[in-house]
Amino acid sequence: MSHPVFLTSSHLSLMPLGSQNQWAEFFQNASFELEADAFIPILWFMLFKQENIFWAKYTDDFDINDERNLDALAEYQTLFDDHLYAYLVVDQKQALINLENHKSIFIEIFGPENTFQFDLFKSLIEQHYPEYILLRTSGLALDLNDVDFLIKPLQQIQSFQKDNTDNNEFVEYQRTDFARFDNHSYFFYGVNNNNTLSELKDTLLEQDIQNQENPLSDPPKSSGLSIWISTAIVVVLTLTTWFNTHSTLYAVIVFFISAFILGFISSKLGNKKTNQ
Repeated sequence: MSHPVFLTSSHLSLMPLGSQNQWAEFFQNASFELEADAFIPILWFMLFKQENIFWAKYTDDFDINDERNLDALAEYQTLFDDHLYAYLVVDQKQALINLENHKSIFIEIFGPENTFQFDLFKSLIEQHYPEYILLRTSGLALDLNDVDFLIKPLQQIQSFQKDNTDNNEFVEYQRTDFARFDNHSYFFYGVNNNNTLSELKDTLLEQDIQNQENPLSDPPKSSGLSIWISTAIVVVLTLTTWFNTHSTLYAVIVFFISAFILGFISSKLGNKKTNQ
């Protein structure tokens, strides 16, 4: 069974109220959304603090005047009555401050090799969440009126930021959870499943998904070898000139000229191999 959660770009500072028919306008203005199933990605949490927790009624998840959802609304009224669920919302400026403050935590837990994932997510927030960032949680399989699923991770992040020596449990849990995912991008920040967004093709998110198979691949061996050879030639020519003339000026001139020429040749060779 699917239990989706969403990180939505919103123009509202709170969850839309179905009792005031705000959902239709909300979805018209929600230009970008990330989704995860049955979990909240760690980078989502790093956007928020505990003061960003708010409460909404389950029965406010549908506009009361939307005839398409009348049956679902009636079912929610039967199941949930006036019970609430917790969610998170923050403005973009504060979210980016929180995220940057938590960057060192991310690197400490997941290693510098995954810093590009952090930077990618930050770019998504800068580009696609200009006003408010809303973490919609009503789809999670939660106990009624539960808030621990939000408070505990936020407290752990805050505690780790102050002192990382006593947070081995938090670190091990994150690393173990991370190891279960083949798709690391999905673990860190979810996925955009809305194929109607034409701009999605141009986002950094798609670029990361395309490169996900080998994000840290080494440059071709032939390219690396040519760089080493060129460097060695430059060094030999420079040293030979200095020993023969004992002139620092001549050595510097030979260094720059040979470096320029060999660099130009190497770039041409690299472009040729790329185009083959």
